[in-house]
Amino acid sequence: MNSLYTVLTTAYINAPRLGAIPPRTLLVGACVIHIDNGFGRIAADLKAHSSLVTDDPGATLKWLTQELTRDERRLLVWRAECIVVPSLIAAAKDLADLPSAAKFLQALVAALDRGLIDVAEPFGGARATSLDAILSKEGCPFRPMSKAAMSEAYRTTCHGDVREHLRLRALGLWRLWSRHQPGGADLERAVLDALDE
Repeated sequence: MNSLYTVLTTAYINAPRLGAIPPRTLLVGACVIHIDNGFGRIAADLKAHSSLVTDDPGATLKWLTQELTRDERRLLVWRAECIVVPSLIAAAKDLADLPSAAKFLQALVAALDRGLIDVAEPFGGARATSLDAILSKEGCPFRPMSKAAMSEAYRTTCHGDVREHLRLRALGLWRLWSRHQPGGADLERAVLDALDE
């Protein structure tokens, strides 16, 4: 039986009012790792996307809609209930392109219905400390970005900074989760090898 997973990390900012445009939540970046584990072979595919100040503000949300439509995959995220899901819903709610927002919300609901693994659970769940702190403690590479740093990257269109931050977080989530599974070290290494990390 195949085991299919999508590791998801996201970055958002709370944009202040700008003239006639009200305050809004903007999804400025997302990273996914699609993992297939079937027939004794693991395959993995990592993708990242970002939408900064000069881009279509809904571009990453539209991209993520497509990435969430892969059938039968279970989502792996960090602190789903208090960070990831609420910020995604807020970003969709604040998107001016209502058809795209509706498509995204449908894709998100379908993905959640397929199954959600909150990697924060063994580390305290909703009370878990920051992911960066856990990654540091576990010896996983990471690139910290404060809210101020993310806002600056958004303002100055530093796509590379945002995507590298999210890429390392996604890899870190996989490392944290796989280490708590049977044969975790082999599982962790197999995905990293498939990604040539």
